[in-house]
Amino acid sequence: MDMQVLRERAGLSRAEVAFRLAISETSVRNWEAGRTEPTMTPKKYWDALRLFKCTPEELAEASEKSINQRHKRKPGRPRRFPDPQLSGQVSGTNESATSVTQFNSVEDSTVSSNR
Repeated sequence: MDMQVLRERAGLSRAEVAFRLAISETSVRNWEAGRTEPTMTPKKYWDALRLFKCTPEELAEASEKSINQRHKRKPGRPRRFPDPQLSGQVSGTNESATSVTQFNSVEDSTVSSNR
């Protein structure tokens, strides 16, 4: 059982959970999507247990399952430059153009120092 199933089992909407726990609906969505884990004060923790009508173990298990499911889904939009060392290749420039620029910079500095 994940966080969404836990909420639905209690017969609650995301908005109801957010309102009753005094948190944002985005937080509830993030819990269910496995983007974040529930973090709350001890009072809110007990309120959540009563709200979801579950045991502490069930809440922990549901949170863990949501997080684990997130890692099995397709990743979101990839970063534009996933590896700084490959950023020139990812952005469409080729290695030889970078090498030529570096060579010209070295050549220019050598010519300048010889004058």
